Amino acid sequence: MNCIKQNGFTLIELVMVIAILGILAAVAIPKFVDLSDEAHSAAAKGTHGGFSSGVNIAHAEWITRGASSVAMSASGWPVGSGSPPMSHPRCATVWTDVLTSAPEVDPGFSAGTDGWGAFGLGNLCFFIYEPDTAPFRLIRYNVTSGLIEYLVI
Repeated sequence: MNCIKQNGFTLIELVMVIAILGILAAVAIPKFVDLSDEAHSAAAKGTHGGFSSGVNIAHAEWITRGASSVAMSASGWPVGSGSPPMSHPRCATVWTDVLTSAPEVDPGFSAGTDGWGAFGLGNLCFFIYEPDTAPFRLIRYNVTSGLIEYLVI
């Protein structure tokens, strides 16, 4: 009798490999999606820390010298120029004044823009990270009290 030796995988072996790869993909993909969200959150929190430090350094300079290298309010907080109410461009100016190597900021909100957007309203500046995606990560800055908050909405 002639024995012919066949090379290759059986159909059962191929199906098992495909099933295992499918299970691994179903488990791994949600983990990678979650990492992306965590990375965006970390980037926004890091920028919040840098912005808070910059505002407080400018305020400390105003207290010690009576002046600062950036435009200040009567109470010694960065305002971009003039006095409140704040506008989108003035908030963007505050952003670039207090942050060294500041991430680019869009004064206002543009559809489809990834990154930071600046919005002014009364005594407040809002800096929103990724304006077109949820959840919104924002820094709220009160130019009269110096209060800076990181919010996720």
